[in-house]
Amino acid sequence: MTQHKEIDQKYYIYNGVIRSTEEFEHDAILKSPSVYEVIRVIDAVPLFLEEHLNRLNNSIALLGNSNSYEIDTDKLKLQINQLLDANGRPEQNFKIIVNNLETEAPDIYLFFISSHYPSIKQYQKGVSTILYSAMRKNPNIKAVSTSQREMINAALKDSNVYEAILVNENKEITEGSRSNIFIVKSGVIYTAPAKDVLIGITRERVMGLCRKLNVPVVEQPISIEFLLNCEGLIITGTSPKILPISSIDNQQFNSPNHPLILQLMKSYDELIQEYITLYTT
Repeated sequence: MTQHKEIDQKYYIYNGVIRSTEEFEHDAILKSPSVYEVIRVIDAVPLFLEEHLNRLNNSIALLGNSNSYEIDTDKLKLQINQLLDANGRPEQNFKIIVNNLETEAPDIYLFFISSHYPSIKQYQKGVSTILYSAMRKNPNIKAVSTSQREMINAALKDSNVYEAILVNENKEITEGSRSNIFIVKSGVIYTAPAKDVLIGITRERVMGLCRKLNVPVVEQPISIEFLLNCEGLIITGTSPKILPISSIDNQQFNSPNHPLILQLMKSYDELIQEYITLYTT
């Protein structure tokens, strides 16, 4: 059987059973309804694990399935540790997919995925992005939408950029196609309302950092015109952490050198190390 390009490492877990990735059936993870989480492993630790598992259950609840299914997070944590140990705890992302949610016994898949992280140069110089007209059906559910993902990936490839910033029907910026977006202006951080975006784990952590650093955060609808006078922007997410945006379409930004953005990047890396220390003690 041909190994699917997304799955990586030697072993995956299906409904609690460790299997060789050579046995992985790609079509099986395409069943719907389906929700998922992607979790990054750093220093052998699954980062912000509890928050990811809580969001997974929240996504399932928001789907409103008649069987009121809820994942046993303690049991899933044990399986995650089995997955990590079986594969030697590699420094990359793994994915949890829960599908067949309309049945009494949904399926749960755990597997490592091919992972790509920003380079040192991208953190130092920032990344290019484009505006892309699209909306999620229910932004708060981390659900699989294969067709939309494929269209966005094609647009990213055609434009040779890192990320697509989604714009809704009101010409308002909501989020990145696989990230959240924050905008800096006059010492204030702006971001789209929580109801309009996927509430990213990194997003929540960054907002917590802002409160700790006494940096005001405003959640409000953000028009495209708002970009004309902003000082900088960042992408936040599991893989990029906090990543400066150097351009959107043809508009340039000095995000990589903005003092507040540099402070947030440094503080977030420190936060990760604090979590790893607490997790391992």
